[in-house]
Amino acid sequence: MRIAEKTLETLGNISKQHPDYVFRRVYRELFNRDLLLRAYLKLAPNEGNMTRGTDGRTIDGFSMEMVDEIIDQLRAERFYPKPARREYIPKANGKMRPLGIPTFRDKLVQEALKELLESIYEPVFSDSSHGFRPGRSCHSALNSIQYRCRGATWVIEGDITSFFDNIDHDILLNLISKKVDDGRVIELIRRFLKAGYMEDCSFKESVLGSPQGGVLSPLLANIYLNELDKFVEELRAEYERGTDRRANPEYQKLDARRRRAITSSQIEDAVAWKKAMKQIPTTDVMDSNFVRVRYVRYADDWCVFIIGSKALAMEIKDRIEAFLKESLHLELSPTKTHVTNLAHERIRFLGYEISKLTSEAGRRRTGCISFSVPADVIRKRISDCTGGKKPCARDDLVNWSVEEIIREYASEINGLYNYYSLASNVSTRLHRLAWFHEGSMLKTIAKKERSSVRKVLRKYSRVVPCPDGHGTTKTVCVMDGDRMVAYYPFAGFRKKRYKPKPEPDRIKEFGPRLKERILSCTCEACGCNGPVEVHHIRNLKQTVERYEGKQTPYWVSLMQDMRSKTLVLCKECHRKLHSGKLVSFQGPLESPMH
Repeated sequence: MRIAEKTLETLGNISKQHPDYVFRRVYRELFNRDLLLRAYLKLAPNEGNMTRGTDGRTIDGFSMEMVDEIIDQLRAERFYPKPARREYIPKANGKMRPLGIPTFRDKLVQEALKELLESIYEPVFSDSSHGFRPGRSCHSALNSIQYRCRGATWVIEGDITSFFDNIDHDILLNLISKKVDDGRVIELIRRFLKAGYMEDCSFKESVLGSPQGGVLSPLLANIYLNELDKFVEELRAEYERGTDRRANPEYQKLDARRRRAITSSQIEDAVAWKKAMKQIPTTDVMDSNFVRVRYVRYADDWCVFIIGSKALAMEIKDRIEAFLKESLHLELSPTKTHVTNLAHERIRFLGYEISKLTSEAGRRRTGCISFSVPADVIRKRISDCTGGKKPCARDDLVNWSVEEIIREYASEINGLYNYYSLASNVSTRLHRLAWFHEGSMLKTIAKKERSSVRKVLRKYSRVVPCPDGHGTTKTVCVMDGDRMVAYYPFAGFRKKRYKPKPEPDRIKEFGPRLKERILSCTCEACGCNGPVEVHHIRNLKQTVERYEGKQTPYWVSLMQDMRSKTLVLCKECHRKLHSGKLVSFQGPLESPMH
């Protein structure tokens, strides 16, 4: 069995060293058992794989026999994806977003194919693209704006109408074939795109689009919009001119007056002129001989920042719109695509409000890009935890344990802070929210214990050392001896600088252990050797709590001892588990995990 990592590394190195190289023998790499096992290990930690597809199956029951069966179908070119199950989730604007939930077998093949294509395409994707890419995120896109777009006057806010639903299959497959000239790969992707979906017990054909929720869809979207990235880079090379702005005449006049005042020993006047100079830019922001174009894209959301005139911004917008329509068969939303003067208006991008600092902020900061937490985001969160003007208890959490309640509230505010930590006003905005949010938490606990907020504070408040080592602070927490097992955030909400963080490698974190258990072919219940299947559960803690006060099943005890959401079983034990007949065994019960 070939090691999948070496194959992926080889493909990536070839693509990086030879950007124009055309790959012609990619499909055969899908016959690698280790690649499909790697795909499974990446999918396994995701609870979404416990959701049933149209075949009624989940990730539960995965086996190497399944892998071999899929490889046989791929080898014979008889692998046909099943229709996805259509579900709807609410969007921020109140509308519903359609999701396509593939079967687990389809997810497995999609993940393996995604790994191969990602190794090929990642080295050649544009640096302006940040969505659904390893090592990149919303924060990397925002950081790029902050440090590459300083001084921009005009911004084109682009919004593609129903992008995922309007991807042209023929155009997409033609683009892929330019880099991966393998007919079998193209045909497999075509089958995934044409698989359709089930909605209201009826089959719907897929003529356009790529289903949101599919494992392969984000990568296909990036391949499609990479053409837009390349087009904007061509525009940038065409329009950009000048090495530096000319000097600001007003600044030069004030400097001349300051010098004359110094020569005449008029020190007070010289100081006054110096102060006036600090309030205006040193260069002419309207210099027509200095043009810059900066582009940032996250998935189908993109912006073009321009140092230049409004006429230039409108021209670039029209050319991008024409390119999308003619080359990619996409339309820009006329109501959501704007050309904005950043000096006077704010734009909304990736949930942040973006503005440009003016001369009032001081000469050194003039032109800098500033991020803010939108006020409506905080108002919405406050309204969720208030029954009017005061914090109120949340009835949906009253039956939870105190530890779970605190953890839920902590995760909500920490999640919000982690996302908006780049904003200049994150401290003031979140401290205002925290007053209502913490109050709601205290009232929820008080309602659960039929007590008062004062008594809850007396019971659960602790003075603890500050994380920075300076002084102490008070927080609401649950203690287990000297250890806090759950606590409300107490470190404050200071603005952070962007620091790239490597994505957690699920393969290295969870994979080796689980891979070894599967390949050992040893049942962790009865200890027999032979073909095995992997039993999955959604959540170990909830499964254990389900049997609290009752006799805990044998298989739950095993999973609890191993602290694992998976259990490797022989077919017979797996069948017994689902029929409720898996009881304790007298033989050796040691597993590779112990």
